[in-house]
Amino acid sequence: MSEEKLKIREDLLAGRVPKRVFMQLRFTLEAACGLAGVDLVKAHFDPKTKLQAYRKVCETFYSDSFPIENVRWPEVYAPLGAKNWVMSSTGAMQHPEIESMLIEDYDEYIEDAFGTIMKKILPRIYPKLDPALPGAPLSFAKAYQRQQATGGEEVGAQIALSEEFDYAPGFFVGLFCEAPFDFLSDQLRGFRNITLDVRRIPEKVEAAVNASLPLMQRQAIPRNPIPGFTVFIPLHLAPYLRPADFERFYRPTFDKLIREINKAGMAAFLFAEEDWTRYADALAALPENQVIQFENGDVQKIKEVVGGKQIIGGFFDPLITLTRSKEACIDEVKRLLDIGMPGGKFFFAFNRHVLDIASIDVSKLVAVLDYVHEHAVY
Repeated sequence: MSEEKLKIREDLLAGRVPKRVFMQLRFTLEAACGLAGVDLVKAHFDPKTKLQAYRKVCETFYSDSFPIENVRWPEVYAPLGAKNWVMSSTGAMQHPEIESMLIEDYDEYIEDAFGTIMKKILPRIYPKLDPALPGAPLSFAKAYQRQQATGGEEVGAQIALSEEFDYAPGFFVGLFCEAPFDFLSDQLRGFRNITLDVRRIPEKVEAAVNASLPLMQRQAIPRNPIPGFTVFIPLHLAPYLRPADFERFYRPTFDKLIREINKAGMAAFLFAEEDWTRYADALAALPENQVIQFENGDVQKIKEVVGGKQIIGGFFDPLITLTRSKEACIDEVKRLLDIGMPGGKFFFAFNRHVLDIASIDVSKLVAVLDYVHEHAVY
């Protein structure tokens, strides 16, 4: 089975029509713990509890690739005093709105983006990395050691379960970065501030986005690129931008980033957040066979505009299982398959991660996934 799944994945990335639709699911650690009935806080720090939660998801839901994503580890952020990722009292990892680059830092960032990040921005996000603190090197060493240990545990669990359940690699196989405008907005200025900056200091925003591009290229492309790897890029703010602002601030560096990734022999796995329908042309204009998971949008238009060039998926909202009958849920996925499958270049995925297991009807979702596995055949 794993060889069959791998062949389906390879055919998709090569632009060939596969044997059937590839299925890539995504549940969070929170959802996995809820399904397994184990404590989330304990799972963060106990590999056996985490593995128990992961296995329960694998046993319950059909997927062609490992179906859990867990990349935010509190034991790494805690030694740094992190402000960008904070664990709640229930164990959920939350991303508060932050402003790590002040408006007066623009000129310095444009001149030397990496240096400004190292000297000013990182200590604001991670206060325990402030060079003025004598314990800063030790804090960094602790975080790095925990990152290595936890990362090893994560990879070990995924490899073991992938062998046990015959999973192929999914499309999140490689490094992670952001579109340059999203990086400036998400981690540096904050969504609210960047919206104001676009109107009051557009020239500096444009220059700062251009300065961010080499950083994102460095983040995305390893020294020894591996063919078949995909770089995960979540696309945040484009749907909130006016067309003129999208064309000026977002699209040029985003387009260059994808082309550099392709030159390195890799593809991008893009998560198009919110509704990208009005910017479908920009996605279609990227080099062929990028993998794009859509959250919302006009499925028919996106298939017509984007589906001929890129590999598309997403759209299916598992939350509907709480409000519709099993038959109605299957009818919804039939409609999606009827639109997405013709001509290939389509995979099945949720519109977003399942965060809370209580937000879905497990038995209905199982029925939907079994239907796709059995009937989405070319």
